[in-house]
Amino acid sequence: MSDSLFSFYRNTLAEHQGSVVDVIFDCQQELVWAAGQKGVVTSYYSTGLSLYTKFQANSDITQILTVEPGLLTLSAERLNLHTRTGQRQLSVTSANMKELCCMSVSPAKPEVLIGGQYKIMTKYDLQSRKISGEIAITDDGCVLIKETPSLNCLGSPNGSIYLYDKNTHKQTNVIEAHSGTISDVDISDNMLVSCGFASRGNDLSVKRSLLLYDLRMMRSLNAIHCSIDPLQLKFMPMYHSQVLIASQTGQFQQLEVTSTVPQSNNCFNIDLGGNNCYALDLSSTSKALAIGDTAGVLHLLASQEGTQFNAFSHPTFFPSETVLNFPKPVSIDDVTFPFASIPLPLTNERMLSEWPPEFNRPGDRRPKPIDPEALRNMKMVKYIGYTPNPNNIYKNSIPYDMNVLRKQTESPTKRVEDTVHIPRVYQQVQVDPSVLTELELRNLNRTKFSVIHTSKRYKYLCPIIQMLYYIEPIALALKAHICQSFNCLACELSILFFNLDNTDDKITDADNFFQIFEQTVDSKSHSLFFSARHPETKDLIHISQSIVTTLLRILDKEIAPIGGTSPIFLTFGSKVRQVLTCLTCKHVREKSSINLCYNLVYPISKTSISFLELLKNVMQLEIPRNLPCDNCCDYKNIESSILESLPYILHINCGMQSQEDVLFWQQQVASHNNFAKQNACPAGLNCSSLECTKIHEPSAWLPLYFHIRAGKEQGQLVFKRGKYDDKPENGERPGIFEYELYAVIAHIDNKSTQDRQYGLLLHTNIGRSYHLKKGSDDRCWYIFNGISATCTSDKECVTFGQTWKTPCIVIYKQVKLPKEITPNTTPNLIDVFTPYKYLPGFNLMPLSLPEVPSKGELVGVGVEIVKDYLVRVVMVRGQGLNEGIPFSHDICPSSLNPEILQSVQQAMLTPSKILYYKIKCLADRGIILVGHNITKQLKCLNIQIPSQQYINSSELFRPHSDSEFYPPMEFLSSHLLNVDYISSPENNALLSLQLYEKFLELKRAGQFEKTLKSLHETN
Repeated sequence: MSDSLFSFYRNTLAEHQGSVVDVIFDCQQELVWAAGQKGVVTSYYSTGLSLYTKFQANSDITQILTVEPGLLTLSAERLNLHTRTGQRQLSVTSANMKELCCMSVSPAKPEVLIGGQYKIMTKYDLQSRKISGEIAITDDGCVLIKETPSLNCLGSPNGSIYLYDKNTHKQTNVIEAHSGTISDVDISDNMLVSCGFASRGNDLSVKRSLLLYDLRMMRSLNAIHCSIDPLQLKFMPMYHSQVLIASQTGQFQQLEVTSTVPQSNNCFNIDLGGNNCYALDLSSTSKALAIGDTAGVLHLLASQEGTQFNAFSHPTFFPSETVLNFPKPVSIDDVTFPFASIPLPLTNERMLSEWPPEFNRPGDRRPKPIDPEALRNMKMVKYIGYTPNPNNIYKNSIPYDMNVLRKQTESPTKRVEDTVHIPRVYQQVQVDPSVLTELELRNLNRTKFSVIHTSKRYKYLCPIIQMLYYIEPIALALKAHICQSFNCLACELSILFFNLDNTDDKITDADNFFQIFEQTVDSKSHSLFFSARHPETKDLIHISQSIVTTLLRILDKEIAPIGGTSPIFLTFGSKVRQVLTCLTCKHVREKSSINLCYNLVYPISKTSISFLELLKNVMQLEIPRNLPCDNCCDYKNIESSILESLPYILHINCGMQSQEDVLFWQQQVASHNNFAKQNACPAGLNCSSLECTKIHEPSAWLPLYFHIRAGKEQGQLVFKRGKYDDKPENGERPGIFEYELYAVIAHIDNKSTQDRQYGLLLHTNIGRSYHLKKGSDDRCWYIFNGISATCTSDKECVTFGQTWKTPCIVIYKQVKLPKEITPNTTPNLIDVFTPYKYLPGFNLMPLSLPEVPSKGELVGVGVEIVKDYLVRVVMVRGQGLNEGIPFSHDICPSSLNPEILQSVQQAMLTPSKILYYKIKCLADRGIILVGHNITKQLKCLNIQIPSQQYINSSELFRPHSDSEFYPPMEFLSSHLLNVDYISSPENNALLSLQLYEKFLELKRAGQFEKTLKSLHETN
């Protein structure tokens, strides 16, 4: 390095009342940060040092680091995260966060290691916003933390460097670096370099040499002698073998760590005005150097003006009128302004708009007098008056007599016509749910049910799977399905529906199902998955209808019993007899088929037609066919469809693949609404006249209820809107089929946003059995839109005709469930636990019929996880004569490699879905699973079971319920059970059962609190 490399220099006063304690270049943007002694953080843009932000972060600051969400600031007892504009995102503190002075961010995970001159080091997860662990270190603590992919390197005040394994958090080595205290440490690849002080009697002096240590070979290398007194050092990011050292007085030297000869050149000085260098940092491009001194001045050196700090920086946000997009000013006297159009921020603090009570007084506004025309036409029923609307009063509005203000404000009707407002419940939520807090998820999902979520590419498929889950016969049949074939969609849906039944989370992941569905032959041949870069609206509507039909046919093949009819055909299928009649010789040919869905066909003429007439024309279709007759060989034929049975679930595809179809639907909705408005009865539902033929209750073009009955002629069906009123005394209705609307999948096209957004959402009427699972007896309509869900009304579900809302799929179901559609029973537990495949020499004691656990009994579970991948699962009997003996010992084939096979010589090869079924069957029978850290194990397995059906032995002996510390199995087994711990899944399962029995024994004896206190004092 030479002076010519740093030809540009600029400085600025960053701290007015003290020194600069730390400087750092932003890893994401072209910013340099300086932290002052009084806790003020300042950021500057580019080499010009333009002031960007300045805010109070802490009362005192020891270190700062930049991460993707913002800036981390560390004080003696607290870790704060601020955005780059100064808003505080989180503040972390705990009982073991004392005397903090250093931290480090892991390059592989969003985790922060926090340490100081205390014997406990804290690990904090930035993604889950929780303390993920506490690591015991030496009593002296640490003053520096550096990380490698496998090691945590801690610099101690006594001059030593301690190396800890990242996975086990155990000390692996100690480097006796300096006889005095340590000054600085840096790591590049496997090379560690350090500078510090030497102890001479009672005095400390700076060592003019650098310690060099090879972390791969774990040995010291030759020390590097320096021409200056090194107090700080940094590896140059662009030159991995070169290190930059700095003295206290502003002298700098570049050294080559691989060189074996003395190096005295490559030195340069910076005039600090008699002050001392306190902090420094190099940019990732090695072309900029930032220095903070004791006078509060920030010095910046660069190769030239405008030098980039990072190779690929994100754009820096600068406020401007166009970016801030402030709403237009509104007069304070404008009483027509809708305050609901301004989003209310989510905060726990008192808002500025909340005036103190002493400044508020109750008041009222006089409404306008009632229109005399309305009073003349009023009809009194008891003490309530009914009158037709004279068409000068808007619905759900109270007009006030404020003529003076109305002249000054714009008419609300003119303002609405300019733009199309889409309600928030219909707008797509473009956010990753993993970054949302529990409160934000509850605000998006205001129901007791979990929504299905997947990656962005398959997001449009989630409403379809959600709809199938709430069709109870299909869901029960799929949850009872079990097979041993690979890539079975029915098995994946069975596991997904089981998780939806038992989860308490607001979101359930469905990536496994969609990845397998994408690989099926049918989905590839139909091109059901389009590119996320160039999707089109018509493609999304067409694909959603094709996917449902394709999925039903695949499921029918997979769950159909041998020699029987599958629940798919029993539920969705309708038997149709197709009659081909020759118009010349009247020769008739017949064949039977089963329809799973009906596709609406819209007429060319624009005459008004009801939805039921349209449906009837499709179900009883008559079309000409250009086919030769077997008798006369003429090509004049007509094909008629005669329904021999009606489906329990009526699946209707609305088409909508052309603009003409959309316009036809909108015209029919408008015509129906105009007719209903013109023929509405003034008395509405309170009309008592038996001869009144007016419409008493407004309805939509898409009916909520209709019934079908047989006509006078054979094969003729009569469709009629509404419920069937003629109820016989015995309750039986032969030949009458009542249908109610069950679900609607709609396409939302939001053109009002800058980036056009469109997708699918689900309206569904969830049945009573689903509410009972969630502890509720209510039943209502819901909207599922991405990761948001909310209750709605039945009228909202049948309201169409807008340009932004288009129906795709309509589902009706019969009001009364036929007896033949009865779900299958739960699979036999003995069949599920029959060994799938053995490795040679394995001695397993399978479950016998008398040994099958019943509700409330225990099963021990031990799981081996390597790098977040499931390797082995062992299940142990929790009671009986063979208590403690494994009855299931499985290994996943995807995890097989020679090392695992050598360590597990006797195991059972089992597909992942068979493991799911084993745990699922145990949970269905009410069996309680006991395991150490079983919550994490079930999450790794991606299966949800009710919280009352598993016991985590590590949570039983926590210090208190809010503690993040979970005692390890090795500690509990030695102090509570007096046994030596052997790390294996079968041993973990057995010890978990014994720990739970010990817990119950201490509870019964009243010694639990005393034992727990003694246990953690020992720890």
